[in-house]
Amino acid sequence: MAWVANPSADLARYDIVATTGVDTARLAHPVKIAPPATTPVTPAPADTVIPLSPALYAALIGPAAYPSDTDRVVTGYALAGGIQRWFLVPGTVVKVTGTRGNDAYVELDNQLTIRIARSDLDTATAVSLPSPRRAGAFRVVPSSEWTDIQIPVSDAPAYLVDQDSASLTLSLYGTAAPGPGQVTVRPPGAGYVSSVTAAATGPRMQYTIALPGPVFGYQPLWRDGVFTLRVRRPPTIDASAPLRGLTIAVDPGHPPLGATGPTGLWEPEATLPIGIRMRALLQARGVNVVMTRTAPDTVALNDRPAIARRANSHALVSIHLNAVPDGINPLRVHGTATYHYHPHSRALAKSVQQALAREMSLPDNGVKRENFALVRQTWMPSVLAEGAFIIMPDQEAALRTPEYQERYAQGLVTGLENYFRSLPGTAR
Repeated sequence: MAWVANPSADLARYDIVATTGVDTARLAHPVKIAPPATTPVTPAPADTVIPLSPALYAALIGPAAYPSDTDRVVTGYALAGGIQRWFLVPGTVVKVTGTRGNDAYVELDNQLTIRIARSDLDTATAVSLPSPRRAGAFRVVPSSEWTDIQIPVSDAPAYLVDQDSASLTLSLYGTAAPGPGQVTVRPPGAGYVSSVTAAATGPRMQYTIALPGPVFGYQPLWRDGVFTLRVRRPPTIDASAPLRGLTIAVDPGHPPLGATGPTGLWEPEATLPIGIRMRALLQARGVNVVMTRTAPDTVALNDRPAIARRANSHALVSIHLNAVPDGINPLRVHGTATYHYHPHSRALAKSVQQALAREMSLPDNGVKRENFALVRQTWMPSVLAEGAFIIMPDQEAALRTPEYQERYAQGLVTGLENYFRSLPGTAR
């Protein structure tokens, strides 16, 4: 029995009927209906933004992590809600114009205000009104695996990277140009950047980076007064063995947390053997596999994508099993889905979803964009797969078997193969 609604309190029983077509048996099974759970009400933050006059200038703190780790960022949110996020460098000085509950309203320039957690601000250390931020002349530095766009800036800027199919646009908020006019550089050599155009756009600097092929990965860096956007070159692929020589990060989802099936199968207990099987399939194809965990021990959520980036992985795949909360009928929503966040991960998500839906033999719930921590990594295509619904009894039972674990792992590997084989420039 996959799902059944609670009977009404005035008729607290289930009428169970079994029939063979020629014989029928009935049983009335009384049940006790528990009273509705009382959930403590958390006071909502005040609807009104409390303005700060004069505005406060403060440095961003960011989460505790290795001091020089590029994954140590402060997340900003659009005031109107939605999925857009800003990932800001700790130490950046921002202008705080107001507060609302646990949020602080931060003005990146006179055209854009976002909100961040008040706990991400260092309000104990006084910061004087900063000098106007100014960018210097940029340099393009190619290398075999990536190309750096290096921009001297007077202090750490708030920024955003937008993507098109074969270009990146870097915006440095509240940053003035080194001089008048637009500057375009077409670097010589074999780097993965065709041209960089810099221009002042209102109160910000914008850098448009044209690429000779699709965006594969990038990494913003701030060191010693230089903001660098490192643009990654896609790997060279042999179509006959598209994964050979690559580094793939495999993340068996959870713990902490995780969903539990009706007979007690816990999500991380099922994702780990799937991940181990996936590792074996990848290693047989000549892949260097990086596992975020190989044991039942807890691995912190934000450490997982950091592990993948530090290993210079070419892709990150996170393995999960789905569930829905009480009151939603899983018979209507169950199936296989694959998630991504950044546009350059969508092609991998589509390829994984197509292969996984075939292997799992479940409804195809498609490719979805969500702001999950595991798929926010920019240095590589990153996807999160919800292969099956662990709260469905038949799927939970199947997930206990090596055969179905193998099918899940095989779907992920096939999706990776098809994606890398499709990259432009693949040797046929």
